[in-house]
Amino acid sequence: MKQTKTSPLNLRLLVRVAVFIAMDVLLMNYLGIHTQFFKIGFSFVPIALCGMLYGAKWGTVCAGVGDLLNCFLGPYGWYPPLTLSACLNGFLYGALLKGRSDSLPAIVAAVCLFQFGISLLLNTWFLSMLYSTPYMELLLARIPQVLVMLPVQIVVLRMIGTKRLVTAIAGTAA
Repeated sequence: MKQTKTSPLNLRLLVRVAVFIAMDVLLMNYLGIHTQFFKIGFSFVPIALCGMLYGAKWGTVCAGVGDLLNCFLGPYGWYPPLTLSACLNGFLYGALLKGRSDSLPAIVAAVCLFQFGISLLLNTWFLSMLYSTPYMELLLARIPQVLVMLPVQIVVLRMIGTKRLVTAIAGTAA
């Protein structure tokens, strides 16, 4: 029987991603404003940091697992299409911000793509299917959330995206 050893680097990476997932769960469930149709909070921070540090694959894993845990711990239950959009969010942050976490154009692009493409258009479509609500009515109701979160996310990601801070968070991984 062949025994395999887990590399300390891989174990460190898994533990760091698990910490980001735990941060996502805490920020989502305890420090956010949630209704049936929209949410405002800072749970994007650990997802974005995971993407900035470890790329699209780990950003996707972090967002997907975090969403599953949030669904099972929160009051709304699990809806697979919304987990898919959470995974797309993690992928987007990782693909656009890995190695460019201090680039304002990259941050603006990632946040705009997420807020307009995933949050406003895709999530609204998923929610309209889930709750049998007319898409356009729901879209109009969700625009204020996007308009609030767009500058908030840009400013917060710009503040945490400095190379010095990202390197400090990652230790030697960045």
